[in-house]
Amino acid sequence: MFKKSGFVLLLAHGMAAMAQTVSGNVFCAGTTFDPSPASVSVSGTVAAPDTGLPGAVWVGIEDPAKPGYPAAFLSPSGWAAWTTGGFPTYVETPAMGSSFSYTACIPSSPSGGGCAATSADFVGWNVYAGYGVLTLEHQTLIAKRRASLDLAKPWLQQRGKWRADYDDDLAFRNALIQKSANDGRWGVALTVPYINCTPLESGGQ
Repeated sequence: MFKKSGFVLLLAHGMAAMAQTVSGNVFCAGTTFDPSPASVSVSGTVAAPDTGLPGAVWVGIEDPAKPGYPAAFLSPSGWAAWTTGGFPTYVETPAMGSSFSYTACIPSSPSGGGCAATSADFVGWNVYAGYGVLTLEHQTLIAKRRASLDLAKPWLQQRGKWRADYDDDLAFRNALIQKSANDGRWGVALTVPYINCTPLESGGQ
């Protein structure tokens, strides 16, 4: 699990390595005659050695007044405020493609919930995007761990030391995927500009 200090390190690596591989923009997700949420699109490329590997994609947003500390992460149900612990993934996949592209509305407040018609409350905020993968080395580690646990299970059970989380590799797998995001797989997609999607005021931009 990453903590806030870990995210600072992640950004330090990612900004240098991913600067040319992630991008984004804001737009109005509707017609000029209807109420339209201000939205953001994010896209990125995946390194050739990572293509086809199991992985996950993250999209986070950061307050410029608090650099290195994400305010929220995009989840399948919308933006979710973040304080500590592991980063919520936006999507998980059994095989990473050569690129990724996602869109979401700009939330009505930094704590998430609802969609805003303008980006006014988030002007200057940074949207980050990145991915992590389960490398072949990671897959070998998982296989070795599983073999060791299966071998030790009867002995541990007899002594009442077997834990429920030993029965699967999910937590270990997810930790390795998140750790791999530290290795240059994260970067700034865009700095949010002002956009107004209220038809009566501007008809969108």
